[in-house]
Amino acid sequence: MADRGPMVRMVRTFMYKHPRREHGLVSVFAVLMPIAIFFAATLAPVNLGSKAVIAATGPLIVDGTIYSSTGTKVPGASVNVSISNGATLRSWQTTSSDVNGFYTVTFGNSDWDVGNTITVSAVKGLSSGQNSTTAVDTVEMTIDVHFGAVIPEFGGPALALVLAGVAVPIVLLARRRGTGSA
Repeated sequence: MADRGPMVRMVRTFMYKHPRREHGLVSVFAVLMPIAIFFAATLAPVNLGSKAVIAATGPLIVDGTIYSSTGTKVPGASVNVSISNGATLRSWQTTSSDVNGFYTVTFGNSDWDVGNTITVSAVKGLSSGQNSTTAVDTVEMTIDVHFGAVIPEFGGPALALVLAGVAVPIVLLARRRGTGSA
């Protein structure tokens, strides 16, 4: 069984130096916010620059289907396909989805390398979506786009933790200030 003595002493020391105020919310936030920031920083994805690449061995066909937020195929969407190496844009093409929501573009050997990032963005009216993946050594890559989908880089536990860490203090402090002015 773990010894809780050092933790108890640390909390008591903290509480002595930072006494409780109304309902102890200030002390609770002072303890929880650094913990939330630590977890958000460790769970958040990190992009450390360009990735290692291998020269392309031939042309690359990028295709896929554009879907609405309800899952139906979207005809006539404006589609932008870009290839980048880190922050450097190597090549891009635009097209439109056909009557079945399908799009296709072809990049030449000099436009891409294995390890580059392929990003597909689609827009129709007020709806938009984006999806990306890393290029592999193949002739064809299929990248579907779903309108209203969560971007993977900003989804998952990191986003929930960051939003909770920001929203909860704001709501509680606003509520606290609202009750103090009445």
